[in-house]
Amino acid sequence: MLGYRSEAAGVGAQFVDLVVGESIADAQFVWGGPVVTPEQHQQILQDRFAAVKRVQTDWFAETVTAAPILARVPIDFTPEAVPFRDPDSGAFDAMNEHTMLSRRPRSQEGWTPRWGVAHFIWSTPRWDWAAAALDADLDDEAIRQLQHALHPDEPIARQRRIVPPGRGRVG
Repeated sequence: MLGYRSEAAGVGAQFVDLVVGESIADAQFVWGGPVVTPEQHQQILQDRFAAVKRVQTDWFAETVTAAPILARVPIDFTPEAVPFRDPDSGAFDAMNEHTMLSRRPRSQEGWTPRWGVAHFIWSTPRWDWAAAALDADLDDEAIRQLQHALHPDEPIARQRRIVPPGRGRVG
């Protein structure tokens, strides 16, 4: 190819003084610069990006605030699917794009789902419950509001937060 042009982009290049058959020294084709693997290059890019983010967040902490900025937002647990339901026992697993909600008949030892995300479990006189939000960190107040919506005025027992290993802080 002696040239190219992209009219849409307004760029192009072409040879103007082409010499064919001239001898070229092998040294012209030797790279003397640094050599990195694709993985090393990716790590370099990630490190640069992290450094830029650190400068940006340091500026924000110094100029605006270094304190955590938290805001309570509503979380909709209304199910879009109920893939498991047992009409005889009343047990179910319900979910939407952002949440999971389950219940089982209350057992002596309690019930803990094997979810890979942080979640809360609790019991009422009839049921063992579990709830999780995939994109948010549920706290005690959010769980109290959810419990009030699901079973107002029922006593709560055995409530605790479950955090699978490697899935974040316990709070």
